[in-house]
Amino acid sequence: MIKIRPARAGDLPVLMGIELETFGPEMSASDEMLADRIELCGDGWFLVAENTSYGACAVAGDMILQPTRLTPEECTSWAAATDDGAMRGTFDPVGPNVYVVSLAVPAAAPPGTSDLLMHASLVRWARHCGFRSGSFFIFCSRMPGFAKTNRRTGIDPEDYWLLEREDGGPRDPMLHLYWEMSGGVWPVRLLRDGFPPDEESGGHGVLFALNDPEQALLASAEHIHRSGTRHGARTKEARHEEE
Repeated sequence: MIKIRPARAGDLPVLMGIELETFGPEMSASDEMLADRIELCGDGWFLVAENTSYGACAVAGDMILQPTRLTPEECTSWAAATDDGAMRGTFDPVGPNVYVVSLAVPAAAPPGTSDLLMHASLVRWARHCGFRSGSFFIFCSRMPGFAKTNRRTGIDPEDYWLLEREDGGPRDPMLHLYWEMSGGVWPVRLLRDGFPPDEESGGHGVLFALNDPEQALLASAEHIHRSGTRHGARTKEARHEEE
């Protein structure tokens, strides 16, 4: 079972391990930066996913948010939106918008950990804005299907992120996941060279800007329910095979 809670100072060693595993040594925050983020985000902006299965508690992932006055138009890159990761110049407790600074979930985390963190972050946004219109939930996303498609077809990133599936959502699997969890919201623009170290994305990404907390919460909850049903079915099948 996954429980979402605020990060604590005592989580720092395991959070640092997750940071290194998820982003690698070149892109990871330092111990000092993570400790500073825990202190800065003390009002529920640094979320931790804790695996409480079998009576043990282990951190399975984390998500860092910041309230900010930055608009989607001003979030031209992750560095610009986060003060190069320091957040001191961009974090504003009374800012109307929320920006996702980081989502770190290692491969060994239980299925659905990222989805639960995302849903919890939408709840935090809704609490912050009071379900009022005019507030944005802003985040950048990789588009990991691009490099493979580019090698096969030569498509440019400007055309790739606009490719549609039959259901009307983006063709890229990660963009489609966020489209589904947001209630059908498309990215607002391409971030060319926005993810330099990400080879699967060709170094590119996109920017999402949600503006309807109720719609996003309902869509996210529905996605988690469907995913949980699928995960549960697979678990039952695996147990049946073992028997």
